[in-house]
Amino acid sequence: MKTHPRPLARQAAALALFATVAASPPAAAQAYPSKPITVVIQYPVGGPSDALARLLAPRLQAALGQPLVIEARVGAGGNIGTDFVAKARPDGYTLLLSSSGPLAISPWLYPKLPYRPLKDLVPVVQLAAVPLVLEVNDANPARSAAEFLRLLKANPGKYSFGSSGNGTPQHLSAVLLGSMTGATLTHVPYKGQAPMATDLMGGQIDFAIDSMVSAMPNLATGRLRALAVTGRQRSPLLPGVPTMEEAGVPGYEALAWYGLMAPAGTPRAIVERLNEAARQALDTPAVREQIARLGSAPVHGTPERFGTFIQAEYDKWGPIVKSTGAVVD
Repeated sequence: MKTHPRPLARQAAALALFATVAASPPAAAQAYPSKPITVVIQYPVGGPSDALARLLAPRLQAALGQPLVIEARVGAGGNIGTDFVAKARPDGYTLLLSSSGPLAISPWLYPKLPYRPLKDLVPVVQLAAVPLVLEVNDANPARSAAEFLRLLKANPGKYSFGSSGNGTPQHLSAVLLGSMTGATLTHVPYKGQAPMATDLMGGQIDFAIDSMVSAMPNLATGRLRALAVTGRQRSPLLPGVPTMEEAGVPGYEALAWYGLMAPAGTPRAIVERLNEAARQALDTPAVREQIARLGSAPVHGTPERFGTFIQAEYDKWGPIVKSTGAVVD
């Protein structure tokens, strides 16, 4: 004759099973990480992303107890590396150190983009925000940003600006300046920052809005002159240079920014562990000092705060990209 478990015994067994399953994710997260973590960068070794990754790596390794492997997956304006991480296993062992371009600009620029920034990736933490700098060559008659802006508005179509390519932050920052001031500008795209800077120093183009990291060596030679920075506060590297807002463009802000992302589906506990480790690293005095030397400012906060920031940047740059008509197949 068959016997059946008592109802109470059956309930107890079910509750025990539920408790075991419910406890599994935190237990797995507590065991994380148990092997090296790969951090993918989207641009060549030696650039700002690589420098930031290598600056943070020793502190993150100490906090997480595992080595960090920095891997460059370069191409398509950063989209190749971004897509690789978006399709990676969501276990916290493949991360992306991304910048503003692939997350907030590329979705507007590339109609066939293979990833969706805030659906295929989850924010971990914002790392840094880098202001750009409005620069002219030493022969330019404008001695201040306000004077230069008056020249731009008084001479529609006369002044040209260079960038390191269509759809880059340098390009769109100048388009934003034109749209906010009513100035008509001519864009001259280059294949990289170096040839653009060479032509600016030679007078083939009239101005550029370049990254602080790239601009500082050329400004130091005296052949280029900084007129304004694009952040809301003045840069400690150029304390005598006003912000664009101070120069007469209220509300203007354009930043190159960097942050850590993970594949969508990464357990929340792992995202929080990575967020805490990154925040500890950014609060280290040596790290803050080095980031400042890059012309940047450490930024951190919750994953939700970073996600809200990315969405705001996405919404901001969409109309600007559309206004240029730029499309990359």
